[in-house]
Formats: sequence, structure tokens, C-alpha cells
Amino acid sequence: MTIATDPRLKVRDDDLRATARRWLQAFDRLLSGRWWLAVVVGLAFATSIVASAPDYSQFDPQDASWQAIEHNASHPFDQSGLDPVKDRAYNFTFRVTVPLVGGVLGLSPAGYLVLQGLSGLGLFAAAALVAQRITGSRRLAALTAISTGLMWAGACAFIEVRANFDAVAIALLVAAMATRRPPLIALCTFLAAWTDERAIPIVAFVALYHHVAESTNLTWPRALTLPQVWGAAAGVAIHVVTRIVASSAFDIHQPSNLGASYIKEQTSILPVGMWTGLEGLWVFVALAGLLLWKRRAYTLDVAYLGTIAAFAVLAIGVVDVTRSMAYLLPAGLAGMAVVARLGSHRLVRVATYAAFTLTALWPMYYAGGAFTLYWHYPLPLALLRNLAGLS
Repeated sequence: MTIATDPRLKVRDDDLRATARRWLQAFDRLLSGRWWLAVVVGLAFATSIVASAPDYSQFDPQDASWQAIEHNASHPFDQSGLDPVKDRAYNFTFRVTVPLVGGVLGLSPAGYLVLQGLSGLGLFAAAALVAQRITGSRRLAALTAISTGLMWAGACAFIEVRANFDAVAIALLVAAMATRRPPLIALCTFLAAWTDERAIPIVAFVALYHHVAESTNLTWPRALTLPQVWGAAAGVAIHVVTRIVASSAFDIHQPSNLGASYIKEQTSILPVGMWTGLEGLWVFVALAGLLLWKRRAYTLDVAYLGTIAAFAVLAIGVVDVTRSMAYLLPAGLAGMAVVARLGSHRLVRVATYAAFTLTALWPMYYAGGAFTLYWHYPLPLALLRNLAGLS
């Protein structure tokens, strides 16, 4: 895989109409400067806000989740006096990255939202860097970052007013893909795992991405020789060890919101819930699966698709299906790397256009339960509703 060194990025889309080509040329010129990454982040942020307007009227610093964060910031790893069923702080015991940072900085609930928003900007930058490395194109990198902002994985940094901080965990996972330095990969995966347990299985896709990007061949033995893969594994291993030590030292127990009853009840929401997790990036998952099978990389193919399928089942084991499925963003980016490695540049380009188009056309829906689908209104509609007194 090579990275384009010419910032002008010659346009070779002869199949597009003249008007579309002019727009693409203008877009490329916008990205040709030294500060192209800042431009991409700004575009992704603006597009995300327009596509799904934040509604901070729902923000309540006194609700149970924010009270739980305040408790864990001041009393980390302390379950004394907490009800495992009623107290959110009990469920948040092992999600300490953000509360500890907030406690050190003395953040209020509003301050935590600012931190969450900054992590969203970091996510856009990391996604753009990953896509640029894969495709060698700033244009495709920009479209990938904008697509990220149009799906829950990116938009939750700005529209989520509950104290979940999924945007922080996802940003750390993608940052672990954006860097090639094993210590930083280990640090990012370690912190992501301590932000939310959903990040732990997703580290497999971080390792897969580095395997595809760095290896001369895609065999498993080759993957085990890569320091980047060992860095990803080390982050999880250190998390597990420190988790066991903390459990023993503070006499705390692992809560679980997973339930077989949820899986049974929410099977009907699985198709749309899965789609809302990656939206257009499912194009790369499908293509990666086909290309790996075609190249007879059966073990890698089954591991890739099987892990996604297993995570999807786990996602309907909790109420917030879209929230869980959004953690698969690294799986979509790893799929893009596979397509770039095994397919043609034209296939990568067309797939990126298709993924962007599908994501842009799909509204910001959130699958929140067996029969619940929320729509986060785009900014123009939200403004009209406010003017009409309907909000």
C-alpha cells in the first residue's frame, strides 16, 4: 500500500460528468494545502451537525448516569453502598478512563460534553489518516471522515447527552489504527478498554488492520511477527491484568447488562440495528469478505465475518443496539484496507463513493430497543420545529 506524495491529487474520474468532475477538482484543491486534515475535520464536523442537530434540552446533569460519573470520578473502584440493579455507578465501575480524567481536570457535566466533542474531532482526524494511508487519496480520506460524522459512531460525540462516552472509546480505537507505533497502539487500546467493555473485542479489528497494512502476506504466522499486532494485544492484556488486580484490591465485582431475554426480544431490530452501526461502510465489509474468500484466505475471512456476527448478537443483548454496533467502525476501516490490498484502486474508489452516498442518504436513526427507532432530526428540520413550537 502506498501513500500519495503529490498533494494535487490528479483527477482520473473520466467516467464522471463534466460538472461532477469540476466539483471534485474543486474539492481536491480544497484538500491540497498543508492544513488539509484540519479542513477535513471541519467539513466532517459541520456535516455531522447539519445532518443530526444536537438537542441539549435533553441534557440533565442530575440524571442517574451523570450522578454515576460524579461518584466514579471522586470514588473510583468503590461499590460500597451501591445497588447492582438500581445504581448506574455500579454498572460504570470498570469504565473509569473518562471519569478519572474528568476528576483530575475538575470537569462539570458540561465539561465532560466538551471533552466528548473534542474526542469526536479527534475521531474524524484519525479516520481520515487511516483512510488516506489505505487509499493514498485525500479525497477518499475526506469522504470517509465525513461518512463517519454522518453515522452514530461520529455523531454521538455531539448529540449524545447521556454519560456514555462511546465517542471517546471509538476515537481511541481508531487512533490505535492511525498510529504505527506499538507503544501508542497499546496505550490507545488499553484506555479504550477501560472506557467501555465493548471496545475489547473490537481490538481484533485494530490488529487485523495493521496486519493487512504492514504484512507482506496475509497468513497468520506473519501477523504474529508484527509489533503493531503485539501492541494491540498488549493493550488488552494489560487491561485484563489491571482489571483483575483492581477487582481483588478493591473487592469489586463485574456488572453485566447482557441478557438472553434481550437477545430473544430484540432479534426483530437486529437488521436495522446492524445497519445503523456502520451504514455505508457495510459495503467494505461485504467486499472484504468476498475478496478474502476469492483469495482463499478462508481462516481470515471466517474470523473477520464471524467476529462481526458474534458482536452483532452481543449488541442485541443490551437495549441500545445502535450504540453497541457503532463500535464496529474499526471493522469497516479494516474492510477498506482489505479491499485496497486485494482489489483494484478503482474498486476502492467506487466503493468509497457508494459508502458515502448510502450513509448520506440514510437518516440518523437510532435503534434503542425491540420496537424502538429514534430519528435525530437534521438541523434545518430541527430549526423549523423550534420555530413552529413543536420541539
